[in-house]
Amino acid sequence: MTDKTEIPEETRLIIAASAPLKLFTKDRRDRWNPTLDQINNSTYDYLKLNRVSGFIDGNVAPYSMLVGFDGTLALPAFPEFAQPDKALKIFNRVLLEMLLGGIYTEAATPEDIFPGILYKTGYIRIYAQTGSTGRLHSALRDRSASSLDNICLLDHKPITISNLEKAVKRGRKIVSQCDPLSHEIVLAGCTHYVSGALAEALTCLWTSIEQLVSRLWRIEVEEKASADGVPQRSGFLKDYRVWTTSARIELLFQKDIINTELYCSLNDARKARNNFIHRGDQPDLSAATAALSGLFYLMSLCTTDYADIHMLDDIRRSIEAKCILRPRPVGAIPKGDVKYWRKITPLPGEKDFKGRFTPYELKFKPIASFDPKRAKKIAMRKAHSSAIKPSA
Repeated sequence: MTDKTEIPEETRLIIAASAPLKLFTKDRRDRWNPTLDQINNSTYDYLKLNRVSGFIDGNVAPYSMLVGFDGTLALPAFPEFAQPDKALKIFNRVLLEMLLGGIYTEAATPEDIFPGILYKTGYIRIYAQTGSTGRLHSALRDRSASSLDNICLLDHKPITISNLEKAVKRGRKIVSQCDPLSHEIVLAGCTHYVSGALAEALTCLWTSIEQLVSRLWRIEVEEKASADGVPQRSGFLKDYRVWTTSARIELLFQKDIINTELYCSLNDARKARNNFIHRGDQPDLSAATAALSGLFYLMSLCTTDYADIHMLDDIRRSIEAKCILRPRPVGAIPKGDVKYWRKITPLPGEKDFKGRFTPYELKFKPIASFDPKRAKKIAMRKAHSSAIKPSA
């Protein structure tokens, strides 16, 4: 038995929220199945969203990291954790471990870190003042979110704490074999990639690539050279002015540590990164994808002792599939694929609009009257497209 007097009435916490929304249950009996009416009317079990679901190893032994049902992570607000920048590093390492372990998550940002209070009842009050992710969690917890926001709670498959622990352990094994690697930069690169911010994604992903190339260089070149007894050779090999990342990649390729497929991905990413840094050329999706592939190939390489660059392909492909710039099917959505829908408010000009409105008089001019060059190009394109049409 535990003496209740030993449990404080409330404990101050530092909390992190991350997108997308994740739900973590105590076990398989801890269910989450609100109805559509409960979602629309905000009558779902809000208490459960405010409840603790368990604890995991958050790399802060002897303390544990608290896991909320709504996917938030928390630490006691001790001085060593309470500073937002310190807390952010700790949380993002666990989030990266989660991602590499098979649970998709994006990075936490400074605005996603906020205070809270854990009551001895096992429920948490959060104070998310800034950041869209934190505000969403706050609104869902107290049922003040709109039905459009609430819909993310519908048909949401929870993850048990035991499965979360397994995923974090799998990811931790990978991360530990890739250190030193900036966890928040890897996560940021993946997050930017998914959101379509390709320049930011390429910058973060290439930074992470350089860190792993440096790791391979240190292990396979510097450390082996220091054992041969040649004076000052080790210092020469550490000189980054001579051994740039591109030169290191080339030598690692010649030593058969990096194979052709990985070399090509790194080469494409490097060229795009240099064009962006030196000329301001915005990278395209293929360049950012090459950087993402190169990074995950390198992490797989480090984890498998150079045996397999495809170990993390499932994780990489899931990230690629979530990118908003990926082509989507064109045309009407098949009926069977639509589970829920809502009417949108009609506007003047749409057939369902009824009522009075103040019109805005638009004055159109022929393009040729103010941009003759563009008009000529349009005419040429039309003529070209008609010329290449196959005859019946």
